[in-house]
Amino acid sequence: MRMGGGLRNPMGTVGGIPRTFGLHRQFGKDDSAPPTRIDRDTFRRIVAYFKPYWVKWLIVVACIILSASLAVLPPFCVAGIVDVALPQQRADLLLWLCLAMVGLAVTTGLIGVLQQTTTAKVGQGILYDLRLELYQHLQTMSLHFFMSNRSGEIISRINNDVNAAQGVATGTLVGILSNVATLTATSFALFSMNWKLTLLAVAVVPAFYIPSKYVGRIRRRLSTQTQETHAELLGFMGERLHTAGVLLMQVFGQRKADAVIFSEHSAKVSELHVRQTIVGRWLFMILSVFSALGPALIFWYGGLQVMKGGLSVGQLIAFAALLTLLYRPLMQLATVYVDIQGAFAVFDRIFDYLDISPDQQNPAQPLPLPETKGHVEFDRVSFSYPTADPARSGTDAPQDPDTPVIRPALQDVSFEILPGQRVALVGLSGAGKSTITYLLPRFYDPNQGRITLDGHDLRELDQDEVRSHIGMVTQETFLFHDTLRTNLLYARPDASEAEMIEACRAANIHDFITGLPDGYDTLVGERGFRLSGGEKQRVSIARALLKDPAILILDEATSSLDATSEYLIQNALETLLKGRTSLVIAHRLSTILSADTILVMEGGHIVDTGRHEELVSREGLYNTLFEQQFRHVLDAEKAP
Repeated sequence: MRMGGGLRNPMGTVGGIPRTFGLHRQFGKDDSAPPTRIDRDTFRRIVAYFKPYWVKWLIVVACIILSASLAVLPPFCVAGIVDVALPQQRADLLLWLCLAMVGLAVTTGLIGVLQQTTTAKVGQGILYDLRLELYQHLQTMSLHFFMSNRSGEIISRINNDVNAAQGVATGTLVGILSNVATLTATSFALFSMNWKLTLLAVAVVPAFYIPSKYVGRIRRRLSTQTQETHAELLGFMGERLHTAGVLLMQVFGQRKADAVIFSEHSAKVSELHVRQTIVGRWLFMILSVFSALGPALIFWYGGLQVMKGGLSVGQLIAFAALLTLLYRPLMQLATVYVDIQGAFAVFDRIFDYLDISPDQQNPAQPLPLPETKGHVEFDRVSFSYPTADPARSGTDAPQDPDTPVIRPALQDVSFEILPGQRVALVGLSGAGKSTITYLLPRFYDPNQGRITLDGHDLRELDQDEVRSHIGMVTQETFLFHDTLRTNLLYARPDASEAEMIEACRAANIHDFITGLPDGYDTLVGERGFRLSGGEKQRVSIARALLKDPAILILDEATSSLDATSEYLIQNALETLLKGRTSLVIAHRLSTILSADTILVMEGGHIVDTGRHEELVSREGLYNTLFEQQFRHVLDAEKAP
């Protein structure tokens, strides 16, 4: 279901009143879109989240029916007091009728407590189910999804939108049931008292629906815009108030500029909230007029009946009191309709994410891979990064013909890594080295060709099982804002203390950790900002060692490290690489010299392959790169 915003026949009138009450001129800015409607498929999907709680809903419905039935009794007590107890001087009846009114209030209040408690449990249960489903679905999304969407917007969907959807259970739905029950009980009581007055009171009921219909459309569109604007604001805040973002802002002196951008985002949010409030007040004002019209008619016509002796004063007072119970639910039901429109807009945003199919999916019956030898082969692989935004256009959206063609990241790439071999990737930036390391764990699938592990196409295997055999140490080490212990055990939660310490010793980080005041329980700060680059990288190596994978992917950049850190990391990497099938984006001379095979890449192609001695002996890209980057290192080592 997609949002519309146009108002059909905006200049039409009903009884001389503009059908949009002038609201379309203030808020209906998208007149070209089709009118909003409540989609049946969306409705069925929403209902599915309520089904697991049907027993609790029965309790809620029973409470609502009892409350509505008891709510119509006090006016009858008042009628008895005015028409019987007072004229006949019956003190005993007066006492009992007063006690009955208090007893009804107490009983109704206790039922309300039970209803509210049960409703809250249902609402929180639905919120939990929605949030968990959305989070688990997001976990299956491809790397492209997270590269194409700001983290703040994703968090907004899983937090703000889900919280807003919870209001349907705790407020909107209960409001509908409660008001319908009250309306039914009140209508029955009114007809039993005086059917002529009841028909007169009901005559103004259709007027409650007309404004709510059009305001609901406007409110729904505003709700969608508000949620989207909130997401943009959260996305901006997530970047600018992140540690790296704050450092960047301070270094480049962009504090005032960022504040201006934040002010603009915030102003949009404020404007939309104001517009929603004004829409609500317009609706309330219009409905208030109609709700005042009914009692006025009743007192006029009922007063004439009292004068003629056809109706008692007590009956007129009771009828007027019941009339409040008739019009109040009608006003709230009109508002509920508006709220439903807003709720559907929120669910649309949630379902937009839930309906995105992961780019990489498991086969219906994946082949088992409990163990692996680490035999990897790329067979005529070509790949281009997707350009469409899956959160906005869907994974199957056609390519815009005006979009410029992007050069493939890989073209007809073929190579083989035997079990235990060390393969180094060498080339200029943008040659396709990182793309190869993304394809092996199946973060993306090739457009052409295939990638096999122990002879099996990766697309025939379970993704999680494939990744359980692969370890990665990236150039930019990511650590959670938690303890070192938690970050290390993230690789293998069931590892023992001894295994964790052994991995840290092998990574040359154990002595550093034990020297900290809290040892392994030291908080590393957001993204590990309390640690140096070398310390973070050694923690990452220890984490990979703890996982003990058969295949290792390594981006070993050390340009920002001092000599001591470089030495410690180099020794740790030798321990990590030993005996494993490894694919290394090589930045160190030692890795290049020790590699079993070097793949030289340029423009998405493998332009040369071999060992260092072979490649450096012939003219080509590798020889040029080696002379530019590493010849001085060898000369320095040979110098006395």
